[in-house]
Amino acid sequence: MARCTWFVLGTALLALACGGDGTAASPAEAHQCTPITAPSTWADWVMPNAATSGLPNPASYEPSDSGNRVTDEVTRLVWQRHVDARTFTWEAAKQYCSCLVVDGTDGWRLPSRIELVSLVDWTLTSPSIDAHAFPDTSNENFWAASPVTINPGLAYLSFFLNGHTTYSDFTYEYRVRCVQAKEPALGGEHYTSGSGTVFDARTQLTWQEPIPSERYAWEEAGEYCASLALPGTGWRLPSINELQTLVDDSVNPSIDKTAFPGTPSEYFWSSSPVIDDATRAWTAFFTNGSTYSFAKTAKNVRCVR
Repeated sequence: MARCTWFVLGTALLALACGGDGTAASPAEAHQCTPITAPSTWADWVMPNAATSGLPNPASYEPSDSGNRVTDEVTRLVWQRHVDARTFTWEAAKQYCSCLVVDGTDGWRLPSRIELVSLVDWTLTSPSIDAHAFPDTSNENFWAASPVTINPGLAYLSFFLNGHTTYSDFTYEYRVRCVQAKEPALGGEHYTSGSGTVFDARTQLTWQEPIPSERYAWEEAGEYCASLALPGTGWRLPSINELQTLVDDSVNPSIDKTAFPGTPSEYFWSSSPVIDDATRAWTAFFTNGSTYSFAKTAKNVRCVR
């Protein structure tokens, strides 16, 4: 477990460098912390799906030789493997990551909402994450760097008991797992629309643009998508992680209103069942981008392929 001891020299926030074994280096090795930048709203990579789900882009992780870092082989994000046992306020969480050094590498930061969501495995519970890749993950809330823009003073969390995306006040204390982005974000046009579909160049997913006026029970929603009369084949309900790539956490409804006009601030079905309750499945709430589980009654649908 790597930890940093922070101190102030003049106006600069510095940290004692940490080794992969969690021991602090000498003051001569002190370094200036990484500047804290605004988190990205969007997934700039293909969203992993649970490894056992049978869906495209199954999650795959590769620990470093030291065992202190993990590379997500789908997103190419590099993660802190062993998390600090302490809890932090939101501001302290961002500072902790900016000062972290693991295996001699700095440049860590608190993950955005969608980056943290990419770690969730909805086929698992207690915790909802690959326990081999991330062996000490507790069934607790972990901070994301993304604020809930429409509700000042709140930021997003992932609850790794069951994978729920939620939010909390900045002043509360939760757990932290830091991330590095090792490859540049994709550029170019984000969404391209045509023939009733919207292609996301970053996630490589194609979405149904106009949603049906009818709401569907969960089983019927899957049948509706499978029979969708739009260009292309393989239409299906999105997984809960895929559905969250549509979330624009700065607006309400929390979606790009140019690409997806008329989207209501309501709940939309995913294909992901609640693993410990067969009567329920996961939805994304397009008022604020959080997720909720519901009994499998009528909800909105947007299909993907």
